[in-house]
Amino acid sequence: MNEIVGGVRRTKVLIVGSGGNGISAAVLLKQAGIEDFVIITKHDDFGGVWHQNTYPGCGVDGAISIYQFSYALNPEWSSLFASQAEVATYMCKVAAQYGLYEDTRFGTEMLGAEWLEDSACWSVSTTSGTYHADALVLATGFLEEPVFPNILGIDSFEGRIFHSSMWPEGYTGEGDRIAVVGTGSSSIQIVPAMQKTAQEVTVFQRTPCWIIPKNAHVFTEDERAGFRESPEILQRQRDEGFETGERMWDNAFLMKDPTESAKFEDMARKYLEEQVPDPELRRMLTPDHQFACKRPGASDTYYAALQRDNVELVPEAVVQIGAGSVRSADKREFEVDTIVLATGFLYGGHILHKVKRRDGRTVGEVQQGHPRAYKSVEVSGCPNLFLIGGAGPNGQNWNGLACGEIVGTYLVKVLQYMEEHGIRAVEVHEEAETEWKRQTDEILARGVSLAGGCVNYSQDDTGHNKAAYPGNQRQMAADLCEFEASVHHVVA
Repeated sequence: MNEIVGGVRRTKVLIVGSGGNGISAAVLLKQAGIEDFVIITKHDDFGGVWHQNTYPGCGVDGAISIYQFSYALNPEWSSLFASQAEVATYMCKVAAQYGLYEDTRFGTEMLGAEWLEDSACWSVSTTSGTYHADALVLATGFLEEPVFPNILGIDSFEGRIFHSSMWPEGYTGEGDRIAVVGTGSSSIQIVPAMQKTAQEVTVFQRTPCWIIPKNAHVFTEDERAGFRESPEILQRQRDEGFETGERMWDNAFLMKDPTESAKFEDMARKYLEEQVPDPELRRMLTPDHQFACKRPGASDTYYAALQRDNVELVPEAVVQIGAGSVRSADKREFEVDTIVLATGFLYGGHILHKVKRRDGRTVGEVQQGHPRAYKSVEVSGCPNLFLIGGAGPNGQNWNGLACGEIVGTYLVKVLQYMEEHGIRAVEVHEEAETEWKRQTDEILARGVSLAGGCVNYSQDDTGHNKAAYPGNQRQMAADLCEFEASVHHVVA
């Protein structure tokens, strides 16, 4: 349809987000013959997190054999751990292959959404006008809104200062004295890259994280030729990686087998001992929490970079920033030219504070710091609303791209059910939503994110895990394989 009436754009399905999960939702709709949809995104191209994060060294920290679409396996990857640019290019290519550019409004940010009872549709306000949609799909990710630390004097700095996800175009760090604040997944990629070009790199570490080796491998031309000629090789690698990922999620994150979980920590500890011979530096880099309580890193180069002459690890937080310096908690002052804030992101569920339920209150207002959604996808009081991955409470699993295919398949089933039964809107029962969340909290309370002795982004205001799915990828797919009409009611 996509018609414009009275300045309002009308569509059957509105997808918010142009990352991998938004792409999959759109592709699966097209494959099911549902062509009446629009994608909106604040970005100017596809890729999501891979479009937004362009810092030197940025790339996947999981094997690319898994981190790609099952419907678009690519034989041309340059290495087992692809770079940001390569992943972004791949996503744009897939979007073009499925004709998604014609369905997408770039530079269009969602400002708010409310359900219109009389017309049984969502009214979504954006920076480019208003959309009315029968169904609203939020695929805005969980690495979408950066965290800016509240550091005394941060506005007084006269040099260059930016969040890692807002890297200045063309900036290489050449000859600069650089402070990197934070030691999470972005930092362990940035530090080795900056070490090669900067005069000095000072890394401020509030809490160390566990790191495992990538064992990065560059594919030869013969290997890529083999992938092209025998696609079953790609599928076999994907299947093997899938089983490894499932075991790690079950044992390291959900703690189903504490003995197996301990093996991951032993591996990370052994790697640290092998890579860092200096006992004092090794002590500073040893976490005091269990493996996977915070998101573990993967790197072949971070520990080596920290031991270079032009790099210093400061095991303290930054407490004050001056015109040309930073001061650590132990009162040492460091003169710097550039500050990189590798300080992470808010977990993606904050988008629900922009969504009004049928009763006029926002979802965030109603849920009061304990976000929930039935099977991570549907929210009571919000007919025809579907959340994918990071946008949904407890929607995260070990493979961020899998959520788009799993929930996208479920979205198609719901829309087809509604079409077959002449239903305009369905809404999950609040009792089903709260019971699913109760069981989820019970499962995740035994997991390492809460029992592992750390503070992390997955913990909500009530001390529960708001991020992780309470099962592995197989379980998520099984939970969402069918539409359960019995836990929904018709609202129009």
